[in-house]
Amino acid sequence: MGGPEFWEESRSGTTGELILAVDIPSGENAMGLRELVPLLNTAHTVWRAVEQAHVPLEGGSLAAYVEPWADAVRSSGFRVRAVLGHRVGSVLAGAIAEALGGPGQPPPSVLLFDPELVDTDMVVSEFRRMLADDPHLLSAEEVTRLDRDLDSVAERCLDDPAALAVRLQSVFIRAADRSGTRARATTERLNRAVDRLSVLALAEAYDVIPVWSRCTALCSSSPGKGLSRTRAALLLPEAGFVAREVSFRDKHTEMLSSPVVAQTVSELLTVSEQR
Repeated sequence: MGGPEFWEESRSGTTGELILAVDIPSGENAMGLRELVPLLNTAHTVWRAVEQAHVPLEGGSLAAYVEPWADAVRSSGFRVRAVLGHRVGSVLAGAIAEALGGPGQPPPSVLLFDPELVDTDMVVSEFRRMLADDPHLLSAEEVTRLDRDLDSVAERCLDDPAALAVRLQSVFIRAADRSGTRARATTERLNRAVDRLSVLALAEAYDVIPVWSRCTALCSSSPGKGLSRTRAALLLPEAGFVAREVSFRDKHTEMLSSPVVAQTVSELLTVSEQR
């Protein structure tokens, strides 16, 4: 069900209705919403978005990028009860929910988990994380040169995270072009790194605030994550961004495995069913 190309079934249900979970982009070893799904008290089937390859950045848009996910859901014939989004995946979740709405059909409700807009520090952190996860993506010489130049490149793109993502993406593209003698798996990992930076660039350009302004955000106590991070990055400490915030004592890394958070989410999903 769902098709391996775009969705994986994280939980089988009995209602014929779906909850969609989106936590892309995420690290190779990140559990993300996989941690939360088994803890939910729901009879609905849960599908988790599968990372797409070959993200069309040039001339592309996030609305176009999420269309294959939305089309797969439409083809299933199932009704979507809610869309869950985690961190930057909250931007993609909003875009998918909007795509599933239409004339006479309002978009499904969306629940956000430490939602974040794309900022320059996030792009740099994702770039460094990919290098740390797979240190053989670039040569030692390339890494040394990047360590020397990365801060100045980020400073020049301080107000344009999408441009920074494209700039750093070109590093991986050049490495992939030179990878003819490398193992095929290395080339595939380089292409995946390019795609992840493309997703950040597309998400940064997408105006998700009209969607988020109708949503509930579940927020951890970690000040450097979620809406706290976004407010600090944009120098907007009083910005609302969402319709409602529910705060928890759990740290960001503990949030999705918290029974208290899972119970709250289950209750919110029940409320959405009654609308």
